[in-house]
Amino acid sequence: MTEFSFSQNREIFGEYEDSLAVLGNTMRNGENDRLKYEANEKFTALLEDALNVNKSFDYPFDSIKTIARLASSDQKIKLYNWVIAKSDGSFDYYAFLQSYNEKKKKYDVFKLIDKSADIIAPEFQTLDINNWYGALYYKIVHTRNGNVDYYTLLGWNGNDGLSFKKLIEVLSFKSSNKPVFGAPIFRKGKDKPKRIIFEYSAKAVMNLKYDNQEYQEKIKLKKPKKGKRFEINNVKSSMILFDRLVALSPSLEGQKQFYVPETNIYDAFIYENGKWTFIEDVNAKNPRKPEVANPQKRVADQPLYTPKRRIK
Repeated sequence: MTEFSFSQNREIFGEYEDSLAVLGNTMRNGENDRLKYEANEKFTALLEDALNVNKSFDYPFDSIKTIARLASSDQKIKLYNWVIAKSDGSFDYYAFLQSYNEKKKKYDVFKLIDKSADIIAPEFQTLDINNWYGALYYKIVHTRNGNVDYYTLLGWNGNDGLSFKKLIEVLSFKSSNKPVFGAPIFRKGKDKPKRIIFEYSAKAVMNLKYDNQEYQEKIKLKKPKKGKRFEINNVKSSMILFDRLVALSPSLEGQKQFYVPETNIYDAFIYENGKWTFIEDVNAKNPRKPEVANPQKRVADQPLYTPKRRIK
């Protein structure tokens, strides 16, 4: 009976997957925006139906090459995420979230609604599924503080085509299993933002990844040694590593479309005591990864699909 059920579910999901793959191709490669959005409407409805079928969490849907699929290490959440690249160079963002409901012993399905264009001061806002800062996610980092699970998401946002954005977003859940985006768990100077947003030139490539790297820690000595009150230790740790962004020239300060990564200068957030703490000047020894030549080929810590840039 179990084998029959598994085979039957596989057959059902396979039918969904075939149709979704065809629609997904039109969403990406349609000749005009109208065709893309007609396909997207059908794709969204069909994917929502599929995700509400029992055992859908375990099905890979890996023949759909036009969406990102990310599961957390604890297997409690899964994201299905994609973008529509419009003819004017802007982008629309879509996502479904599956999360395990402990009380109901099943996965709930949530549709995320992008409102990024309407959110004022997004770094400091707590958001929900109906007010989502749209992005294409490519990494989930699971942490736990007390009895709260945090899922830190690394993502890309195409903004206006002149500048791109990368985000460090935080997802958590209320007791009713309702998703919450944003949390005051970042420590950077006096600020306590709920998400981190980087903006930079669309002609540049910014590095933002979760990695093991080395940084220097300054420790105050209880008893000075030879007149020294501090010692410097090299510490290797998992961290969210990113390029430091600078303006191309002093006259362009504040104009984010002219910001680019400073050569071989990296900063990071490390997770300690339940917070992401900012540190400067990380000794990142791994070479920068090149851009993805084939956007359909999955590469670690890169978006599954990077839309074509339309810069005017």
